[in-house]
Parts: sequence; C-alpha cells; structure tokens
Amino acid sequence: MTVSIQREDENYHTFCGLTCVGWLYQKMQDSFFLILGTHTCSHLLQVSLGVMVFARPRFAVIQMEEEDLASNTPDIFPMVEGIVREHQPSIIFLLNSCTPEIIHVDIENLAEKLDERLPIPVVSVHADGLEYTAQQAEDSVLQALLRFCPVLPDDERNVVYIGSVGSGSADWLAEESRQAGIPLAGFVPSPTLGELPAIGKGTVIGILQPYLQKTAAKIARERGATIVTSAYPIGPDGSRQFYEAVAAAYGTPVDLREREAATWARIAHHVDEIRGKRIFIMGDSMLELPLARFLVHAGAEVLEVGTPYVNRRSHAPELAQLDGISVVERPNERRQVADIRRLRPDLVIANFHAANPLESEGIPTKWSMEFSFTQLHGFGGSGELAGLYTRALKRHALLDSLSDLI
Repeated sequence: MTVSIQREDENYHTFCGLTCVGWLYQKMQDSFFLILGTHTCSHLLQVSLGVMVFARPRFAVIQMEEEDLASNTPDIFPMVEGIVREHQPSIIFLLNSCTPEIIHVDIENLAEKLDERLPIPVVSVHADGLEYTAQQAEDSVLQALLRFCPVLPDDERNVVYIGSVGSGSADWLAEESRQAGIPLAGFVPSPTLGELPAIGKGTVIGILQPYLQKTAAKIARERGATIVTSAYPIGPDGSRQFYEAVAAAYGTPVDLREREAATWARIAHHVDEIRGKRIFIMGDSMLELPLARFLVHAGAEVLEVGTPYVNRRSHAPELAQLDGISVVERPNERRQVADIRRLRPDLVIANFHAANPLESEGIPTKWSMEFSFTQLHGFGGSGELAGLYTRALKRHALLDSLSDLI
C-alpha cells in the first residue's frame, strides 16, 4: 500500500459539533438535547436547522449571560423542569458548547444534580467546537448512551450496529443483514431508550460511520464485545466488505460478490457518468475516505482526499483501497483552493464557504454536508450515493449549455 498521508494545518476547524443535534434528535425520538451555550449557539442552530419549520424540535439552547459566567454550576433546574413537563422525554442530553468549556463550567456535576432531582436520566456530553467535528460529536453522545444498553448474558451472542442513520437506511441495513444470515439485534442509537440492544462479550459490533472510534473502544473495554474493522457500508463495494466482515466475525461466513455485482449493474447509469471524472475532495465530514474509495471503484480519478482525522487502525481497510492517492489530514484550505484552480477538476466535494466561490469560477462543486444527511448506507443506498455525484455533474453541464445560449 502506498497511500501518502500528510497532516497540514494545526488550526484546521470544521462545522460546529452542536449540529449533530440535527440528525440525532430525529433518530432518538424520545430524547431531548439541551445545549448550554450563548446567543451564537442559538443562532447557529436556528440557521442550520431552520429548514425543519414544521417539526416540533426536541432541542433548545440555554443562553448563558454575563452573570452566569461567574458560576461553574449555573442553576438551570426550573428551565429543565419545564422541558420535562412539556416534552416528556425519556432522556435529556446536556451538551457543552465552546464558552462553558473555556470557562470550565462543570457540566458533569451539573448533569448529576439534575439527574438526582428529575424522574428521567440527564447525561452530560462535550460537543464543543474546540475539539470535535460536527460528526465526531455523535461519538460523544453514543458514549454517554452506552450505559443504558442492557448487558448481554455471557452465554448469548448477537450483532449490533453503532452509528446514526435514517429510518430508511436502518430498514434496508436490517433486511440486507437478514439476507446475509447476520442476526442483527439492533442499532445504537435506537428510536427509543427502551429499544437499545443488549451488548456483552458475545456481541459483534459493526461500525456504520467512520467517526465512532471512542464509542467502539468504550464498548470493547467495558463490555468485552468484538469490534469489526472493515470498510464502511457505503457503496456496493463497501457494503459487501462490511457484511462479509461482520458475518465472518460472528462465525457464519458469506460471499456477497454477486450481490455487489448486481448493485453495480443497478447503478450503471450513474457509474457511466462518474467514470473518468477528475474529483477533488476538500473534506470536513470524516466521510471522505469511504466516499473516495467508492469513487475509485466507480472509475473516477481522485486527485486528493482531505479529511479532518485519520485513524490508522480503524480506517486501514479504507486506506488500503486508496493506493497511490494523496490523503491529507486537517488540510490547509488555501493550498487546496490554489491546487483546485490549477488542476480544474470535474467536481469538487467542498464545504459550505468554499463551494460558492469555486462555482463562481466555473468549477463544479457538491456540498460535503449533503453526504451526511443522505441515506446512502448499504446496497439500498448506493443509488442515492452515486446520484449525489452525477446530479452535481449534470447540473453544471446544463448551466454550461444555458450560458452558451446567452
């Protein structure tokens, strides 16, 4: 394997981790996410999650004022009591943002005091923008959730998947697992607290998202479960590798090469559009390695893969399939933009603030965050995954043809 991994920018930052609330509160239907933050935090969530205007949100921001900064355990019980009365959640996640983290608010102690006074559990989660990407904050939430998973008896065995996915993805992941002979017991997180699967020494853990290393380590350490290291179930290639690795770890090997080939055939019209295209991935979601691996197998030329973090052990199966491709950890965006202008790729997977300037220069882009909110896991999600690329390519080709008419 000749994958070049560079680390460039120590001051690299991605979208705030608090935005993980946007997908987690919908997945965990009996939860409430309470953020200890500032007016800036409130504005961020209103803007980034404001598309859900018809939903009844189960998240809120307690805005810290100047007088609150003097106390490392502000009294928020009356507000939390009102949330319990109005929303009746089964669990409250108390999330720390940047300002409380900087002034060392004791969020663990605060959560413990609330937990003692309320009829439901309150757990603390560090999800500030100082340390985590938006996706990695999910890792912190799932670590806090683990204590509510029942302990699997030592004489029993099962399979559990960790990582938040949409309901559609969960349905076809479960059905594809059943077809592969994998006895899937459930997902973490689950729709409700009572549906969390049991985890113990006889559990095989399949990891759905590439940013859950701390949760996986905690499960292995505290429950003795077997953690499967494989490609992630994104694209026909990754889905086959994932299911085969999980089945092998459970002791029931399966060969899914025909299923993979059938899925590639089903999305052939997309693959024909992708093949031969030169694609540059700037990166900010930690999905970049499996996205690049899919593109390579679809016949694209991947010019560079930028990503916030590379775990050499858990990401090894993905890296092994990126032979000869430059992978840049915490990339310097100025350098990337200069390279993109020089290389003029057919498509750039870019963050929000880089996409529009590149588009204005005639360089096609696709927002990287769209991959986080699209149901692209499993064989069933492969069409949606491929369509994200081809729709961007077709849109730009259409704009080019229209501009020729003006």
